[in-house]
Amino acid sequence: MKKRKFVFLIVLSLLFLAGAAVFLFCSNQESFTGSRIKNPDAYLLDIDRMNGTDLHTLELHEGDSLQIRLKTEKGALYMEIKAPDGTAIYQGNGKETTDFTVNIPESGVYTVVVEARQAKGTIHIFKKG
Repeated sequence: MKKRKFVFLIVLSLLFLAGAAVFLFCSNQESFTGSRIKNPDAYLLDIDRMNGTDLHTLELHEGDSLQIRLKTEKGALYMEIKAPDGTAIYQGNGKETTDFTVNIPESGVYTVVVEARQAKGTIHIFKKG
C-alpha cells in the first residue's frame, strides 16, 4: 500500500511539473494584442497585452525632436531609442516620466526598440521637426 501511495505521489508531482512548464512556456511566448501603427513620422502602440520585442525606425534630422508618451500600466515595458551609431539617446520604463521630448542630435536613421513582459501600456512617438 505504501509503495502505491509513493508511486501515485511521484506521478502527481510529475504531472504538476509538466503543467507548470507548459504554463511558463506559453506565458513567455511573443504576442501582441492591441493597436500598432508605424509611420515615417510616428510610432503608436496601444498595448492591451504584449510579450516580446518590437522595432521601428525613423529617419530624423539634426534639430528634430520626438514628442513621447510612454506609460506602463501593468507588467514590464522598456523602450530605448538608438542613434544611427547605435548609442542610446533614451532609455526608460514608463513608470516615472510619461510625457516628454527627446531632441535629435544628428541626422540619420534612429531605431526605437520596445521590450515587453506581460505588459499593458501606451507608447506614442511623434516626430516634430
